[in-house]
Amino acid sequence: MVGTLAEDIAAVASVERRIQPTYGYYRQKNGWITVSTITRLEKVNYIERGWTALDKYGAFDMTPYVANHPFEALFMFGGTHEMSADQVLQTGLYMNPPLIPRCRQHITQFHRTHTKACWAGAQPVAFPQMAQLPPERVGPFQCRFCPRELPTREGREQHQSVAHQEELGSLRTGQSVGESLAGVLGQLQKAPVDGDDNAALRRRVYELETEHAKVLEKRERMAKVRAARKSKAN
Repeated sequence: MVGTLAEDIAAVASVERRIQPTYGYYRQKNGWITVSTITRLEKVNYIERGWTALDKYGAFDMTPYVANHPFEALFMFGGTHEMSADQVLQTGLYMNPPLIPRCRQHITQFHRTHTKACWAGAQPVAFPQMAQLPPERVGPFQCRFCPRELPTREGREQHQSVAHQEELGSLRTGQSVGESLAGVLGQLQKAPVDGDDNAALRRRVYELETEHAKVLEKRERMAKVRAARKSKAN
């Protein structure tokens, strides 16, 4: 009985030793790098879809750590250049480049986590490909209504449209009123001093100024609410 148990344990250990990591890197048709399974059937399927397997950067296990640091192995083994400038920009990697461990070991059953020694002398990733982009495309771009920073202008606009609908609406209303007021004042300068047009334009100026004041008051109230929420969160 003891012998059988020992044999079973040895067999299990032998199987565990033979387990191969099943994740690696591919380049998709659009040029972006992605992490996915590299088993034989999956690899054939991806290649048929036009992906390119980047086998030279090795294989690793999928763990919560890897899910949060998907490109660490790519960078650790010298594959930074594989990533397009557009992907670096869109993902925001350039805003806070990750530190790369010096151990040159994938996350596998034999190296479950990086130790203190792995991080000794770690340096952030450099992305020289960002020099290919026009400076105006490179952020970060701070939200007009909160401290959050976004990697692209499009990302900032999307964030504002979702998270700050009321503030954005107020801003657009204020801009519209301001443009209308400027137009009416321009007409007023050209209108006869004692004419009916002059009186109508003055009434319109008063209406727009009143509306603009309400917009500014509402914006001030929203700013106080945001400040109060931020203070409470801290």
